[in-house]
Amino acid sequence: MQSIGNQIQGYTSPQGQVYTNYDQSGKTFGKNEAPSVRHQAKSVSLVGSQINTSGNFITPSENRLNKLKEQFDEKALKGMGVIECATCASRTYQDGSNDPGVSFKSPQHISPEISGSVVMGHEMEHVSREGSNAEMHDREVVSQSVQLFTAVCPECGKSYVSGGVTKTTTAAKKANENTSLLANYGKAKQINTKGNLLDITL
Repeated sequence: MQSIGNQIQGYTSPQGQVYTNYDQSGKTFGKNEAPSVRHQAKSVSLVGSQINTSGNFITPSENRLNKLKEQFDEKALKGMGVIECATCASRTYQDGSNDPGVSFKSPQHISPEISGSVVMGHEMEHVSREGSNAEMHDREVVSQSVQLFTAVCPECGKSYVSGGVTKTTTAAKKANENTSLLANYGKAKQINTKGNLLDITL
């Protein structure tokens, strides 16, 4: 039996429904008598507005922050996003390469939640441009790799991607072997036949 004030008392049926012995009109129900749908809804509303069947109080929205502060420390509340983390809010990212065609040439803020995808997208710009640059200089890409770095915020404890680096290895393009063989064959034939058709009468 749960008691709220002095006027409304309630009990839980085997089916898990909450009933009250009195409704607002003063009508009394027996212990085994279920109220009508209208009265039942009203009773549940009255009970649910202050206390639930498990006995845990529902804290009003204006008092929830204070209630959380009683149960969690400041670092945990910042990690949950209840309180803003000043370190994460002021963190900026900037590209340190000499490539003028990529993003983040000026400092920009990235939230910890999306830092991984944003930094990876930036590094893929380097991958694409390094490949194009190699082609422009008649070189071929031998290998490319992207490495992301992670860190943990000391203020709120959130993990985030702190940066990344792209490594590209290129080499001079090799001459086409078929073209080289054909050119050498032409030179050899020219040498072997040189002067064979010369007919001079003295």
